[in-house]
Amino acid sequence: MMGFTALEEAALADVCARFPDDRTALLAQLATAKVTERENSGAGFFTSFEVSHDGAALAGDRMRSGGWARIDGFKQPFGFILWLEDGYADCLEGFTIEDSTVGLDLAALTFEFKPSV
Repeated sequence: MMGFTALEEAALADVCARFPDDRTALLAQLATAKVTERENSGAGFFTSFEVSHDGAALAGDRMRSGGWARIDGFKQPFGFILWLEDGYADCLEGFTIEDSTVGLDLAALTFEFKPSV
């Protein structure tokens, strides 16, 4: 994975663990990922990226829900969603319920993921 922060890498690994039927294809896609844009929305973030379309596309829903991570300095945990476009990983969304991410350096966060189910 090229250009992901530690938090993004952990969130993507967690999504892969939660979807064992998609895991091999997702890992292959993410191994080719190149970050194209980051947006701090104030309620979380969106990290857009491109992956190779040489491998298998995923079927089913456009969304793969991840788990929750405790972030130092936040009252509520962050949740994560991996978005797909035409079966290929396209964007990682991180969100928080009550806290603001305005002005936050998302690459410098200290975090702990809750165990995958």
